[in-house]
Amino acid sequence: MFAAENRPFLTELSAAHKPDELALARAASDRHLRDLGFLFPTLPTHFRMDRGTHDELHTATARLVSAHEKVMRHVCATSSPTELAETFHIPAAMAGYIDSARMGPGLALARADIIPTETGYAFCELNTFSGVGAGECHHSAKLYADLLGRPVAGGSPFLDLALHYVDRCDRLGLERLVVLDSVRHARRGYGRDQPLVDYLRLLAPDLDVAYRDETTYPAQWLRPEQARKILVHRLITFGDTDDEGAFLRSVADSGATVSSLFEAELGMHRRWFSLLCDPDLAHLLDPEERETVRRYVPTTFDLDPDGLDDVLADRAEYVFKHSYSYGGDGVLIGAEHSTPALRARIVADGIGTWTAQRMVRAATLDLPTADGTTAAHRFVLGVYAYGDRTNGALVRASAASTVVNASRGAVSWAFTD
Repeated sequence: MFAAENRPFLTELSAAHKPDELALARAASDRHLRDLGFLFPTLPTHFRMDRGTHDELHTATARLVSAHEKVMRHVCATSSPTELAETFHIPAAMAGYIDSARMGPGLALARADIIPTETGYAFCELNTFSGVGAGECHHSAKLYADLLGRPVAGGSPFLDLALHYVDRCDRLGLERLVVLDSVRHARRGYGRDQPLVDYLRLLAPDLDVAYRDETTYPAQWLRPEQARKILVHRLITFGDTDDEGAFLRSVADSGATVSSLFEAELGMHRRWFSLLCDPDLAHLLDPEERETVRRYVPTTFDLDPDGLDDVLADRAEYVFKHSYSYGGDGVLIGAEHSTPALRARIVADGIGTWTAQRMVRAATLDLPTADGTTAAHRFVLGVYAYGDRTNGALVRASAASTVVNASRGAVSWAFTD
């Protein structure tokens, strides 16, 4: 288990290095992360993940992605854009541009967010979006380990993604790759995937690699004769745009190959975990996928008016998640809110826009804090998978918040030997 493996490792690390050595390494990794445009603090250590755990979580991620795609294709094939917008409470401009023919098959671009417990692992979210962030944390944590004279194994998720894209460009005969950002997203401090750009330029020197947003994307690249030679890696979700995705749609309509369109946003909707747990849809999955859902996905279901009182009566047993949101936004821990406060928030947004997920008790580790003491931190891991390539895991932790993400805590990486 993650916590059990890392407790002796952290004790040994602290005993082997002077405080000023550890402080220097952390300050350098913080600066490196900021230099990459990722504006969130680092944790005061790197972590380990044994090969068996790594392989277990990657296998589970692949099976959950497959199960998710099967359920998603079924729902999209049997629903009109209007029905999708109503069922998932997504903007109509997004729903009208979702095409089930562009979905899957198979593990292509994903990050599974996983809660480590004292006895196992629980998947809390599945991000099937090309621009899912925080891969920069591998680079800053590797620098931390290197400065302490503790070289670590494993490649960057950006290297895995670059290899995926180089292969795709070769197969499709594409000549240019554009990392597509937006002005709004660039201000939020999630980075601009600079390591991806660097790897692409090293691996494919003949490939024209460019970073652009909606204000700097050349008009001539939208002409069909140029567009059909372009692969677009997008960093931005629908919510990161000021035009309801209109510019991204114009790029796709020009004939460019886009890494993922609004099927990705729909796929990250929190209601899919409810559908994965729905016994009426279990026949869509194979036996291994059904077992993976049973073992790794906490019981999740949609809220409805008839059952709301019963769920709120047991609110301490649940996490409440607003369906169309990302990261830690719209996540309420039942035990941390009164019944009237929860009811008011859920009813105000619309009961049907919320899901309830069985609360999972995260394992904790004691880590140093800024005041020189230690505090118990809760963790969420992020396992990246690009095709069949994966290495280690993103680590996010917080001592102050039960809802753990980069904006409410700090970041590092778990390396696999």
